[in-house]
Amino acid sequence: MLLIYIVVLAGTFGAIGQYLDKHLVNIGISRKDYFYYMCFTMIPFSLIMVIVELYTGQLKFELRFISIILLIAAMFLRYKKQHTIVGCLKYLNPYEDSAYLISGIIVAFIIDVILGIENLRIISILSILLTVAGVFMIADSKIKIKNLQKDLIVRIITSLLMSYTTHFILQYWSNAVFILTLNLMLTIIFSKRYNFQYHKEHKNIIKWVLLQQLFGFASLYLSNYLSSNSVTLSSYVRPTSIIVVVIISLFYKDKKKKPSIKQILGIVLVILGICLINK
Repeated sequence: MLLIYIVVLAGTFGAIGQYLDKHLVNIGISRKDYFYYMCFTMIPFSLIMVIVELYTGQLKFELRFISIILLIAAMFLRYKKQHTIVGCLKYLNPYEDSAYLISGIIVAFIIDVILGIENLRIISILSILLTVAGVFMIADSKIKIKNLQKDLIVRIITSLLMSYTTHFILQYWSNAVFILTLNLMLTIIFSKRYNFQYHKEHKNIIKWVLLQQLFGFASLYLSNYLSSNSVTLSSYVRPTSIIVVVIISLFYKDKKKKPSIKQILGIVLVILGICLINK
């Protein structure tokens, strides 16, 4: 039951984080600044959790060759993924963004079938058809934009590969140690063009990034915790998040920010498809 509560919390925090991401894009944050500040502001949050893990005896760090390789892979994947978020949210509302990203779970399932990890059953085929039908119902003229198509494809692939990388590296490192090491290394590597004056000029952006990280880190930490305990349960974070995203969107007065009846039906089909894939 505790893990179910964690799924709901991770999904809710992730949904709030997505709306804050959208606000950052609306106020003009660049791809490079989004990537750097997300890594930079993740450090204090993850450092706090490292201290908590140390105090609770959950801290784990095994310096092996495979863990270093996994870290390098995670650094590359996070770099590519973070750069696509601005590109996607430049054109998409959060509920559209969530619906497209969730299709990555279907891709993961198909890969597992090819590798022989999962079996293709009638219910699996049904779930795939429901998800694909839902995505087509959500899609509109925006999806024809080439830059958006590229960012979506890269983001789905990197998110998928990051899930696998995280699952394996957490066998050697604890959750907070991994997040801290990953973001600390990326911050150090890309700090050259950033100085105090630059930070001062972008203090408004940093303020919103910190607020986003408050929810984003909580969602990431809880999702990683679920991934280390149950890959199946961790896959329910996305459906939970999209439900919350849609609920939030219904409170907007601007009709452009609200999903249409057709899109809501499409989102329902996507959620049903993702839930059935784990049955």
